[in-house]
Amino acid sequence: MMIRQLCWGALVLSTLAGADTISTRPPVELNISSGLEPVCFYADQRYSKGSVITVGDQLFICEREKSFEQNGRLSWHLFPLKEEGRP
Repeated sequence: MMIRQLCWGALVLSTLAGADTISTRPPVELNISSGLEPVCFYADQRYSKGSVITVGDQLFICEREKSFEQNGRLSWHLFPLKEEGRP
C-alpha cells in the first residue's frame, strides 16, 4: 500500500511540475536589410540603387521611380552620359 501511495504521489508531482513548464519559441529577428529595401530587377537578379547595367549599347541606372519620393520604388533609367565639350 505504501508503494502505491509513493507511486501515486510521484505521478501527481510530475504532473504538477509539468503544468508549470512554459515553452517559448526563440525570438524572431526581422533583418530589414534582407529583402525589404527597394531594388531593380534584370535577368532574374536584384540590383540596388545606383547600379549600372548595359543592355545592347545603352547604359541604364537603377534610380528612384519618382524623383519626389524618398523611399519609393526603383526602376531603370537611361544613364546620363556627358556630351563631349560639356562639363
